[in-house]
Amino acid sequence: MLVRVFKAAKSAIKRRFPQLVPVYGSVYRHLVLQPRLRRMSVEAVFETIYRKNGWGGTESPSGTGSTLAATAAIRQALPKLVASFNIRSMLDIPCGDGHWMSQVRIKLNRYIGADVVADLVASCAACWPSNENTDREFLRLDLIVHQLPSVDLIFCRDCLVHLSFANIRSAIANIKMSGSTYLLTTTYPGRQNSDIATGEWRPIDLQAMPFGFPPPLVLVNEQCVDPPGYRDKSMGLWRIADLP
Repeated sequence: MLVRVFKAAKSAIKRRFPQLVPVYGSVYRHLVLQPRLRRMSVEAVFETIYRKNGWGGTESPSGTGSTLAATAAIRQALPKLVASFNIRSMLDIPCGDGHWMSQVRIKLNRYIGADVVADLVASCAACWPSNENTDREFLRLDLIVHQLPSVDLIFCRDCLVHLSFANIRSAIANIKMSGSTYLLTTTYPGRQNSDIATGEWRPIDLQAMPFGFPPPLVLVNEQCVDPPGYRDKSMGLWRIADLP
């Protein structure tokens, strides 16, 4: 009932008072969206987003950030980073549908693609060419609660930005418990951090509080142009043992 009321109100506001649309958005977020997301499990949140194409992807259901154009910088940097740090095994979590990662030629002994959405795991497995020597495995895993395999590198792009502070803390603790060596994950240096309900999005700076990561060993700027205003989007590499 409340959702229908807000939808009707939004239509009226857009027609008669377009300058109030941001106010409407804030009220809707706090009274409808956040309470609904907080009632759902993490798996249900991301399953719903996938089913409804909530990130508006056309090239990939993982959203506009997973197009080949949007991933050009990280696709170029990743093989060099893997070679420089002698990485032989990698957990890609969340792997999404594998659209862009399957196009990266990385010299690994073992690749594990994992996601909390089972259908995405199946899509990811179907993307990879069959004529490579890498041992590949695809699993349904929840980064926050499931035991993670021990690998040289946990690759975690565009994930923590969708989690609440509490879920990020749980995810980092779980990553540390895996006994893995490095974490390569999304960060926006210099941003102020704000809390959200898991399933929403905002940029985060992992060196700022409440996370307090040390300076990264490597920082790869993704040269993000879509959407505008996020040219600071980067992938930072940390030694997991150094994380707070």
